[in-house]
Amino acid sequence: MKLLFRSAAYRIAFVSSLAFALATLLLGAAVYYAAHAALARQMDASIEQATGGLLTELHDDGVDGIREAVGQRESRGPDTLGYALFDPAGRKIAGQMNTSRPDTGWHRIIFIDPKEGPDPARALVTALPDGSRLVVAADLEPLEEIDRTILAMFGIASLALAGIGLFATILLGGYLRRRLGRIERTAAAIVGGDLTPRMDIGPADDEFDRVAASLNAMLDRIEGLVLNLRQVTSDLAHDLRTPLARLRNQLETLRDRSSDPDCAAVAEDAVERADDVLRLFEAILRISELDEGSLRRHFGPVDLGVLVEELGEIHAPIAEDEGRSLQWKGQSGCIVNGDRELIAQALINLIENALCHTPPGSRIVLTASCNAEKVTASVVDDGPGIAPEDRSRVLERFVRLESSRSTAGHGLGLSLVRAIAQAHGAEIALRDAEPGLEIALVFPRRQNK
Repeated sequence: MKLLFRSAAYRIAFVSSLAFALATLLLGAAVYYAAHAALARQMDASIEQATGGLLTELHDDGVDGIREAVGQRESRGPDTLGYALFDPAGRKIAGQMNTSRPDTGWHRIIFIDPKEGPDPARALVTALPDGSRLVVAADLEPLEEIDRTILAMFGIASLALAGIGLFATILLGGYLRRRLGRIERTAAAIVGGDLTPRMDIGPADDEFDRVAASLNAMLDRIEGLVLNLRQVTSDLAHDLRTPLARLRNQLETLRDRSSDPDCAAVAEDAVERADDVLRLFEAILRISELDEGSLRRHFGPVDLGVLVEELGEIHAPIAEDEGRSLQWKGQSGCIVNGDRELIAQALINLIENALCHTPPGSRIVLTASCNAEKVTASVVDDGPGIAPEDRSRVLERFVRLESSRSTAGHGLGLSLVRAIAQAHGAEIALRDAEPGLEIALVFPRRQNK
């Protein structure tokens, strides 16, 4: 049931059915009270009419005339009304209704039915000039029986409507969920980098079909713009990489052949700068490939625990040379579906990022752990960390914080890590290590088939 209420489609269908059921209950209550009031008024009118007829006898023949009229009415056979006439002393002198003398006016009284025992009745008690009291009453049992019948009918109808409403809720919720699920699956594929899927458009041309058509048109436009941008970016990086590589080779030749130490030093610096630019273009091309989403076809099982152990052994000496310590621990059996080289590149970028932005003497920890559903690879350092408001920005391309402007780089390291994570359906999280920073990549665990 909780899973159903997590769905907006089922909530909408349930609220609609609930509103219909409440409207039905309100209608039933209105019918019940209206019918009850109408029958009660009809009963009061019958009592008043009978009382008026008996009082006419009073004017003609006095109390004896009422006694005679009551006897005549009761002798005619079954009557819906009951009668009783009490003298001033409270003794019943006429009528078969077995009840005590009530006060004057309208009252709900109790009389003794010969077959059923005590029963309620609606009574009009009239004081006569000599102190006697005339009681004309109607048994409430028929009215209560009608009330019970109406309530039973609406109870059964409400249960039937509730069942129909529940069935309609499941049908409507399922329909809405299927239609929205198609849009959701298309959107998820696009978020994953595949811009080719489109929403299904049915023949009904309803609201969902029109929304799907509008979204498809929007996606066509977005796909064209993104593809043009990717093409321009990759073409630019690719076209410039070749002449830059030639320029680098020429500078390297100049450095090796130069007999002037100053000239050789300048050439060496130019070679390093050319290498820096070439690495930049390589990163841009790599991110473009990841954004296309085509690399997923080559994914396979990767044990992050083993990968972390290998990377730790390789980079621990590098960290020691730079005055930092690198510790690592990989839990065995942490299998994900992915590209081993890409994941290794992401973790290497995180290690290099920690080495670059922590002071000498800092401690860096590389770990891999897993549970039944997730596999987490993280790099934790005890350096200055990143302010919470800047953590989302540092994942964007070419973003560099003020504190890191004096260090080497182009602001693409963490952007490449995020692109690799997205290509693997993983989440990237930046958290406080107190002190320092933790960057975690959370992958869905590969299930054994």
